[in-house]
Amino acid sequence: MQAKGIMRHQFRQGFTLIELLVVIAIIAILAAILFPVFAQAKEAAKKTTGVSNTKQLGTANAIYLSDHDDMFPMAFSRRANGTWRYNNAHPCPENVIVGGGWDAPGVAETVRNQWAISLQPYVKNNDLYVPGGAQDATLAGEVFTAGVLPRKINLRMNGFLHTYSGTAIDNPSLVPAFWTGSGNLAIVGRSAANPSLLCTTNEECRFNPGAGPQPSVTAANVSLFFGYGNYSAGYRVWTYGGNQGGVIFSRADTSARYQRVGVAADPARNVNNSQDPYAAVTNNGAGFFYYATNDGNCANITAANTSGNNRYACFFRPDRQN
Repeated sequence: MQAKGIMRHQFRQGFTLIELLVVIAIIAILAAILFPVFAQAKEAAKKTTGVSNTKQLGTANAIYLSDHDDMFPMAFSRRANGTWRYNNAHPCPENVIVGGGWDAPGVAETVRNQWAISLQPYVKNNDLYVPGGAQDATLAGEVFTAGVLPRKINLRMNGFLHTYSGTAIDNPSLVPAFWTGSGNLAIVGRSAANPSLLCTTNEECRFNPGAGPQPSVTAANVSLFFGYGNYSAGYRVWTYGGNQGGVIFSRADTSARYQRVGVAADPARNVNNSQDPYAAVTNNGAGFFYYATNDGNCANITAANTSGNNRYACFFRPDRQN
């Protein structure tokens, strides 16, 4: 019997060069479409973490209020001679900075009363002070104490609430208590209030709706608003966003949300500064606008009106109504 021939089929192995190039091109197109989506999702996740952290800090402060006769913590510390460190970024923890007078005898004990340290027993977790995505920044020449871990802090307390009564706030759902007030930076080893009251004497210092925070201080501007460009050339006022963005606020009622700020390049098109703390910031986000307020004239975002002595940054006033 004659054996039947066996047919053998040969299968081509691999891709041709043209096919491989087509596949690579398709992958590149898909990547170009999907990468921005992934970036937006990552940014959204960071904002969600930031809102959560800021709200938890507000909640911790609410517990603090219940333990301290409904009084907010000190936004800035007081020296032994009675004067106030109202325009200082404080060491955090209190013994972390070497030099600058911060390691002098007795100073750490006074710094310990500042808000970031006062709230620590209620916060427990230092990570709450930093929303997702903030960049570490250290003051040039800063020297830290060996063996003491500096805390990274982006959140800022509204300094107008310095030792203020929680029940004295007219509308807790409007007034910011804490916010991402150092923009896109997490300052290493320092905490502060932003804005701050102008407290230049050793008198008691507290927000006063009808006058300055101290009886003998009659300066037109009785508050200070800070930017952090001296910490980093990459500083932007908003915590999230490229050429336009926003920050996170925790209100006095502990509610928290993200808000767009300084979103127009033309100041004439911006909302007034009772609604936006960075009402006249341009779209590069590299600086901040120190705006004027006067006797409730919170729609004025120019420095033209210079009369009066109760010029507090409108957005942060404890007596704001809208």
